[in-house]
Amino acid sequence: MATLSLAAGQEPTVIRVSDAVGDTIDLAERDSFRLFPNTNGFQHATIIELPRPEILADVTLADGDSTRRVFFQLMPSQLERIRFLVDNRDLVEAQLIADTNAASTLATFWLSIEERPLRDASGDPARESGALGAQPATTSFEHRYNYALHGATLGSIAGGCIGARTGYTLVEPGHFEYTQCCAIYVPPLYRVDLPIVLAASIGATAVTGAAGYALGAAQDRKPAPAWLEEEGTQWRTGCAGASVLPAIALGVLAGVVTRGTIFGREREYHYNIENDPDGWSALPAVLTGLCVSVEVVTIGYHIGCAIDRREAEQAEAKRRALGREAQP
Repeated sequence: MATLSLAAGQEPTVIRVSDAVGDTIDLAERDSFRLFPNTNGFQHATIIELPRPEILADVTLADGDSTRRVFFQLMPSQLERIRFLVDNRDLVEAQLIADTNAASTLATFWLSIEERPLRDASGDPARESGALGAQPATTSFEHRYNYALHGATLGSIAGGCIGARTGYTLVEPGHFEYTQCCAIYVPPLYRVDLPIVLAASIGATAVTGAAGYALGAAQDRKPAPAWLEEEGTQWRTGCAGASVLPAIALGVLAGVVTRGTIFGREREYHYNIENDPDGWSALPAVLTGLCVSVEVVTIGYHIGCAIDRREAEQAEAKRRALGREAQP
């Protein structure tokens, strides 16, 4: 702003919205007059006019222990409507109650302002902010991580099954050998082609994981729900931590089952492999077990995220209700 002002030879002019809010709109006034409802982390805002000329809303956001600013471009007609909302609060509230379409119209009005925030007064789009629609570039990895993990898990299972049926050769089926005193069961004997087994398992996991990552990237580019002011991380952290032991248990179980049955090829857990003394053929099962474990922890994390979000929404609804009750 200082650079812009020096270049233009003038200072930005503060526009007084109304006597009801003064030169600065604080958080309580924002909630009371229903201003900037989609801007998460709102602290205070000032309406300024630049020498270009151009009208901007200079909004300060809370970002953890620090603050940052984001700008919204305003048309003169939009500024006048904001003034109307402030000067006619009771009328607006009554209309919102009486007319079911009024709330939708008001939401559309604010969305048209807040969906394109600017990083600074020069007009550059904001890449990271708490405002709705403030992520035109891909800044989240949530969907990419989730889709890649789902793809890798499915790919590890599919690759293990493919490798089990193409890389194993049955040398001798299971049979009984009879002696004078009893019958002794001899497990089936296999020969394994390790390059085929490992290539099928690792290759399928990599391909499906990459496909999931690509699908997730497309989802990450879409607008994400804004972070609520009251939204914490207690539940997501706790649920993820609590799911670690079940995740390990399920991962070990998945590895034992897939290894013991050669991914469903054998019904019994007793067989021998004549050319794998070091046990490298177990790697596909280990990979599947690892993917299953990570899946379980991720599911726990998302359950916690849903709880954190629900509690934040309830807290915000309660805060807004208290704010309306406190209005004269």
